[in-house]
Amino acid sequence: MRGLSARRVDFHEILLSMFLRRRLALGLIVFLAAGLVATWVWPRRRPAPQDARSSPRGREVSPGSNIGPIAKAPRLVRQAYEITFTEVPADEAGITFVHNSGDSSEKPFPAANGSGVAVLDYDLDGRMDLYFLTGTPIPPDPKRPRPINRLYRNAGSWRFEDVSSPARLADDGFSAGAAVGDFNSDGFPDVYVNCFGPNRLFCNQGDGTFAEIASAAHVANEQWGSSAAFFDYDADGLLDLFVCNYARWTLETNRYCGDPARGLRIFCSPTLVEPAPCALYHNSGSGSFQDATAPAGLSERRFRAQGVVAADFDDDGLMDLFIGNDLHPNSLFINVGGARFRDMSETSGAAHDDLGANQAGMGVDAADANRDGRLDLFVTNFAGEHNSYYENLGHDLFQEVSRLRGLAADSTPYVGWGTTLTDFDLDGWPDVLVTNGHTDDNLADLGRDTPYRQPPGLWRNESGRFSFAGARPGSYFARAHAGRGLAVGDLDNDGDADVVLAHRDSAPGLLRNERTTSGRADRSWIRLQFIGVHANRDAVGTALAIESVEPPQVQQIKGGGSYLSASELRQLVAVPPEAASISIVVRWPGGRRDVVRDLQPGASYQVIEPATMNGPPRVVTVSASAN
Repeated sequence: MRGLSARRVDFHEILLSMFLRRRLALGLIVFLAAGLVATWVWPRRRPAPQDARSSPRGREVSPGSNIGPIAKAPRLVRQAYEITFTEVPADEAGITFVHNSGDSSEKPFPAANGSGVAVLDYDLDGRMDLYFLTGTPIPPDPKRPRPINRLYRNAGSWRFEDVSSPARLADDGFSAGAAVGDFNSDGFPDVYVNCFGPNRLFCNQGDGTFAEIASAAHVANEQWGSSAAFFDYDADGLLDLFVCNYARWTLETNRYCGDPARGLRIFCSPTLVEPAPCALYHNSGSGSFQDATAPAGLSERRFRAQGVVAADFDDDGLMDLFIGNDLHPNSLFINVGGARFRDMSETSGAAHDDLGANQAGMGVDAADANRDGRLDLFVTNFAGEHNSYYENLGHDLFQEVSRLRGLAADSTPYVGWGTTLTDFDLDGWPDVLVTNGHTDDNLADLGRDTPYRQPPGLWRNESGRFSFAGARPGSYFARAHAGRGLAVGDLDNDGDADVVLAHRDSAPGLLRNERTTSGRADRSWIRLQFIGVHANRDAVGTALAIESVEPPQVQQIKGGGSYLSASELRQLVAVPPEAASISIVVRWPGGRRDVVRDLQPGASYQVIEPATMNGPPRVVTVSASAN
């Protein structure tokens, strides 16, 4: 988050910016050369341990061999249709939740940042449910009930039921970000809520209820929290937890920013608050965590952290971290093994924009957007700063190319928050979606022509370059909103990605993907849910190489992403409409490589990691393809 007060830059920051710009200009040749010679290589297969966990029931299909080449299919042909969404009114869907930022005449700083939303199947019925977070007044009014977080069970056909109280998720703390992961490997997703104040860990009991265990699990961090991510950084088969913290702030130390003479107050600049340290928690396997921030090498870098995504950026089978920081350089931590990270922020090229300047990073995501086999990075930023797109050149090098790829100009006027790199039209190229909205709603009173509510932005990926869609995707995109969190999931199980957007101090937005293929039966997708046996149960860190199309498609199951929000972990894969079957290469966390063959377009599968070193993965059909 970045406030409206004039940015204060001292002499040292100016010198640093000048130095970085010169250094970046001199280094562009090196970056480009590295991009030409860098290649994507699967890590060598590693033996798996011998113990196994139980797998779900279902109808099994032939698993396919884990050796041998994959036959090439024709190149994936782009479909001739626009990305289109229909807005489903929240109240008509049964969702009565309205966010409360906690804003007041005191302008409490945390109220500016909003809250997020999580997409998860908490009851394992095959339909994605929704968990909305809210803030509270600062300080709380003892005479009034506090706002509460709300869980809505997906009843099908775009109808949702409020189950917050019976599920025991109706928490009334100041909630900011959510992370979802099966930390205890029992098959049920758990929920971590990052707060302003003590954080919460809700352990799924498997009977439709949750138990709050943050203190007992030693993860009740009391800093001003933002985003969080579950991921397995030490490859021991258990999900660990990374917690982003923003700054140190209290109402007693809150400064007055704006125009005191006229009594017009706005949120202060982030430069006026001291950054708070982030935290890495190692999963001990006994239902609790241990603080591993310092041993992992993550304690030295302290910035105002907003969004985090965990993924394998250098293709070595180990999970890395990328963090978007507010008016600080972004952070890139590369996992070097031995449960330690190396800080590659400044040397990677992913810390600054294309001119070497710091930006006000909020939401982040990662995907292979240019189809070269490496995960690229995307960061949303403040008004006057274009959203940043970093192409992965290999060898821990990135180049910021937002201007070159068509992502800069149409993002510059707006304050970006939640985001995603998702293939909405299933043509094999991840598109970009950003939700926008300013921090202050009274700027017009100060004579500033800056709207509080702002339209979202969607950029269609056209073979590595992006085209701004404007209002064409639907009526939601033609209107302005106070956007904050954003999460993606196939809410109606029709084979395309829908969107849930968290709005500050208002009801959420629900966008139904209306992808069509000229009236023909749609079989241009496969849905895959991966289940770890030796790897973590959610298989976070698993990489997919869809080698049956050209150029090869690469996807990863990531931890975190977007802003304050959690998207579903099932993977939707685009396939050629004419393909009779599809084969994929799976690289499990730790490096094991398997090939899964004979997957039918238009069908959903569970892929279960082999329990033995020489055994094949189990493939369970969840739903068959339509004829």
